[in-house]
Amino acid sequence: MIDLHLHSDASDGTLKPTEVLRAAKQKGLYAFALTDHDTVGGIPPILYSGELTDIHFMPGIELSCEAEKHEIHILGYNIDICDQKLLETLEGLRRGRRQRNLSMIEKFREDGIPMTLEKLLHGNEETVITRAHFARVLIEEGYCASKDQAFKKYVGDGCKYYIPKPYFAPGDAVRLIKDAGGTAVLAHPFQYHLSNADLEELIRELISYGLGGIEVYHSSHHHGQIVKLRQWCRKYGMLATGGSDFHGSNKPDIEIGTGRGNLKVPDHLYDELKNLL
Repeated sequence: MIDLHLHSDASDGTLKPTEVLRAAKQKGLYAFALTDHDTVGGIPPILYSGELTDIHFMPGIELSCEAEKHEIHILGYNIDICDQKLLETLEGLRRGRRQRNLSMIEKFREDGIPMTLEKLLHGNEETVITRAHFARVLIEEGYCASKDQAFKKYVGDGCKYYIPKPYFAPGDAVRLIKDAGGTAVLAHPFQYHLSNADLEELIRELISYGLGGIEVYHSSHHHGQIVKLRQWCRKYGMLATGGSDFHGSNKPDIEIGTGRGNLKVPDHLYDELKNLL
């Protein structure tokens, strides 16, 4: 099988990029993609590792952007990681994230919670800090027992310490991926808690910007949702993709390739994506 949705410690995963590669090979995967949040920093270590034998690899990314009233994620596949516009845009997004993170740190510290940038980075100066990093520190400092509790009480949407990231439009995300030679795919559509009608409308809107596919298979999707997404893929001529959304110990119930135990993403989806590109 394949897994086209994996994260390393270049963003909010816990394995180094080469460790993700080795884990994918150990699982016997046909192909995998690294899709860190708003960065391509984890891709060169894999490309230059000398270990890309007996497995196919596709450079990827996961971009966070704001649709109407909710955040959505757009996956980009087979992007040119040296594309200047892509790199400049990602640096701008990271600058916005850094300022947002510093503001969130200050809010915690004002209430006596010992949140620091050093604790969030955890020894990795290049990591892209997300709310998962804040959740980890809250657990380590004894304020929460779990990531879910940290999000519900401290850093989830609408919570006291939550500050939204700078606005990035879905159309701009899709075009950025396409201009870098890649294909844009809507990530885990049913995680946005939209009605079927609203979700289909979102898909149609993204298609108008150049969306090329839908992440049909995902650790959070049940059979009925997979069937519905496959129907939309056929209806709109979209590619289907899939992946576990592996984050290492930050999501300990999700394994590479198998998700929560029963994920199966067929090999031919990788071949269809590669052939299109």
